[in-house]
Amino acid sequence: MSVFRARCPVWCVRRGIHLLAIAAGFSKDDEVQTRNELTCAEPSKESEALLRGLQSDNRLLWGYVKAQRRLLDNDPKNADQVDGILENLSQYLRITRHKLDLLREADGRGAWRRQEAGDLSELVQHRLRVLQHPEDCNSARKLYCKFSGWSRGIGSQLHHLTFCFVAAYATQRTLILDTEGWYNTSRGLDEFFLPLSNSCTSANLSEMVPWPGTDSLLVEFPANDYPQPFPPYFPRSVPKDISERLARLHGDPFAWWVGQFFQYAMRMNSHFEEYIRNLALQIGFERPIVGIQIRRTDKMTNGLTFIPLKTFMDAVAEFYDDLELRQKVRTRRVFVATDDPSVIKEAKEKYPDYQFVYMEESIASADMQMRRSDVNLRYYMADTYFLSRSSYLVCTMTSNLCRLTYEIMQTLHDDAAAMAKMLELPLHHMHREKVRLLQAQFSHTPLRRDEMAMEAGDLITVKIRSYSTKHYDDDGFLTGTNLNRSKGGLFPLYKTTPLLRVEEFPSYDHIDRMK
Repeated sequence: MSVFRARCPVWCVRRGIHLLAIAAGFSKDDEVQTRNELTCAEPSKESEALLRGLQSDNRLLWGYVKAQRRLLDNDPKNADQVDGILENLSQYLRITRHKLDLLREADGRGAWRRQEAGDLSELVQHRLRVLQHPEDCNSARKLYCKFSGWSRGIGSQLHHLTFCFVAAYATQRTLILDTEGWYNTSRGLDEFFLPLSNSCTSANLSEMVPWPGTDSLLVEFPANDYPQPFPPYFPRSVPKDISERLARLHGDPFAWWVGQFFQYAMRMNSHFEEYIRNLALQIGFERPIVGIQIRRTDKMTNGLTFIPLKTFMDAVAEFYDDLELRQKVRTRRVFVATDDPSVIKEAKEKYPDYQFVYMEESIASADMQMRRSDVNLRYYMADTYFLSRSSYLVCTMTSNLCRLTYEIMQTLHDDAAAMAKMLELPLHHMHREKVRLLQAQFSHTPLRRDEMAMEAGDLITVKIRSYSTKHYDDDGFLTGTNLNRSKGGLFPLYKTTPLLRVEEFPSYDHIDRMK
């Protein structure tokens, strides 16, 4: 039996080959032959050229580094050439990143990624809509979540909302959110966003029982984020039924998962949407634009490392240098969210070639004396919107606002994991997360006294606050502990991969079939 030769992306081949053989009535031998034909399908000329270019660039870069090292070793006077070497390295890597961006779009990969991202997001949003709109609100099982006054900051409280929402999703309950009076607002989050439900927004609190109240009609979620017992589906876990699709699609699956709850909960109402639209025109918010968030004041009093403006702007410059390989950049625009007015003054003085976009009222309202006001709450929400809609994000993960905007970004693009530069710690971590677990993909032999050895398969833990230790340079190394060897030290991040925790959630098959 003759078979045809198909030209299609690899991702199509693996998903459809078995069904294709069955549909065509092929025998076992025919299916094997078809598999050989399909898997040997010709790739496009463009993708092959990009792959060869990347291989060549890698060889050339390593040769350049070795040659320049010999030059410096042979003549100490050539140490002044270090700046030139770094600039050449920067250009090598910039062009490599550009080719990788092109490769992501080659052979239909980009179209598939956007389609899959939309489909997967709509699946989760549909489930949340159904949960929040039960047929009978009175008899529906509910989870009650109340925002707790002044005991925590805005970003911390918003992340508490995601804990409540995940718990509601995992127990298939309707979430009843009570934010009335929060930050002196009469309507709480309803000042800015649509209610979580159009038909089920209240409950008879006299029927409420404490967490976990498994069989009860109304359960109260604790005000902190450490409910006892602590369920396994809490961070950093994703549902098993979407885990394979999510891991294939996204570079930071857990950030995407958390972002889905923010996507649903932070749907702007018409009043706030108009406010944001007018504010964008007023301050001149236009893309392309890089968003930077520089939080100091209370963070500095807590003993964290001071990060100068130059560190932020170096990342901004790198983004625009990369962008200019793809398009003409007329204005290097930067949106600044900060609680330190001196940042704006310094930025304008030291970086006259950049246009800085900011809200003076937002900076003023972030003063420690005004931080608990409804005015500060409104500008916090505006900063969140503009940072998350930026073309690139530069911020520090010690701030909940940085985490929040990064997580929202994941819902706006097919994979926004690479659209951010995280200073202090190059890993997204969830609010209140203390330890991250990684796995070594490659072995590592220490080259310095303070490094630790790794073998492929070893489990590595990283303390989230490792950025506050003496080692926080952006050199690709982190401080961790090898659990297999019970030893700690520096290790190269590029030789490891984050572990994705997968947990069983209740089946949503019956909800997926609903309109």
